[in-house]
Amino acid sequence: MRPKVSRAMRFAVLALLPMLGGCLGAGNDADIYGSFFGQRIVGDENSVIVSNVWNERDAFPLADTHCHRYGRSARFKSFQWPEATFDCVSS
Repeated sequence: MRPKVSRAMRFAVLALLPMLGGCLGAGNDADIYGSFFGQRIVGDENSVIVSNVWNERDAFPLADTHCHRYGRSARFKSFQWPEATFDCVSS
């Protein structure tokens, strides 16, 4: 026999779902597709990896913004789904 779930319990669960979504999406550096999981940008002054992207063109603005923090520009290096890798080169 299945236990009966009250209306209040259903409401509580539905009210908590957006908060859970916020927790799961936490740690994303960008969200260019408007999806539940955004992009992660990891790098230093020499290179940067942008993850969770469909192609290098989508990742380029994020990589270039990262490289500009060091007075450099992004130059595409490689793409292996779902990550794009860029070098940060002198402008």
